[in-house]
Amino acid sequence: MEFVEDSEIADVLKDFRIEPVADGDLMRMRMVETDAAVRLVVRAGDAEIGDVEGMTVIDSPPERLPDILEGVLHRLHLEQVLIIPLAKWRDVFDAVAFSLADNEDWQEVDAAATVELNRRDPLLCRPADFATLQALLEALLADAETLEHGVTLITPDRPLVVEVDPSGVLRLTLATQVLADEVADLVGIA
Repeated sequence: MEFVEDSEIADVLKDFRIEPVADGDLMRMRMVETDAAVRLVVRAGDAEIGDVEGMTVIDSPPERLPDILEGVLHRLHLEQVLIIPLAKWRDVFDAVAFSLADNEDWQEVDAAATVELNRRDPLLCRPADFATLQALLEALLADAETLEHGVTLITPDRPLVVEVDPSGVLRLTLATQVLADEVADLVGIA
């Protein structure tokens, strides 16, 4: 895992029509809506999901959320995943510090993050990093409490945006129905 500059992902954002949208102190990534885009929300328990217009809402047991995320990453055969914090990295690192204290790979990222903590630069993950990414996502869903601890996942491999809301919500925007069909059984709409 390595941090990359915002400027290094500008082409990915442009190609997939993803734009950053300020939401108070948060910076959320949104795919510019098209008729072909599919918006899914996977909700654990009674988690608040906000406006659901144009979305398919799927209820899921909380313990399945990390498996759904892992399944989507593997099913789509992604070579790179970019993690972008909704607030600042400090919020994310503070939320997972206890759970990932014994994870050596995460500790390497943590040690390298000193200058990144007050920023939002993306963290690049490759397949060799996916176990660490999975541990991070599990820790966020288990320990984090607010949207400030959340992250967005995008990839240069496929046009999708996945927002991980630690309150127990996954918001997926997939650019096409074909892409949505690839992950339909994983999110519970097969």
